[in-house]
Amino acid sequence: MLLFNVSKGNKGKKYFSKKRDMSDVVFAEKAEAFNRWFADNNKKLTQYLEVRRSYNSDVFNDSYLKMYENILFSGNKIENYMHYFIRSYYTNLMAEGIKQNRYCELLPNYDKSDVDNGYFREIEAKQSKLESDIMQYVYDNYDIRDFELFKMYISLKPAINYTSLSEITGVKAHNIQRAISRIKKGVLANKEFAERRRELV
Repeated sequence: MLLFNVSKGNKGKKYFSKKRDMSDVVFAEKAEAFNRWFADNNKKLTQYLEVRRSYNSDVFNDSYLKMYENILFSGNKIENYMHYFIRSYYTNLMAEGIKQNRYCELLPNYDKSDVDNGYFREIEAKQSKLESDIMQYVYDNYDIRDFELFKMYISLKPAINYTSLSEITGVKAHNIQRAISRIKKGVLANKEFAERRRELV
């Protein structure tokens, strides 16, 4: 009598690797360490963002969850929880702001007629194209670091200033101000952009 199915193998059965199991335990311990840190520093983080008028509870909680899962499932080694969380938070806040603006810009005109809405859709399309072309212009004509600083600054306004952007990026505030001012002057001096802006007013 056969006690084991030697002809068809052991399909569907799971085998456990001691090395993998140990990794899972280590990852879980790292995630729990972060969890304790977050609980101890929750109020401090909230106050830090509120002082800078950039606190959003949904983004805050989502950033915590993403960071926790990142550690739990990948074992990502993080030297400075505070720095990593703040950078993650502002990245998520910027993404959320872009998503919200995409759908909410025309809400004040929801009661207009279809003809009016067609006009506003045309204006929105021109506005989006202008913004896209300006970003492409900045990307093509300025240092990549300055482009990234400009993009973050524009996307997060008014919830961010040069000081808070400096804390996120590690770039000195006066260097950020100088870079963004130089880009603004270049954009404002562009005659094509100026003409297209006048058409949207």
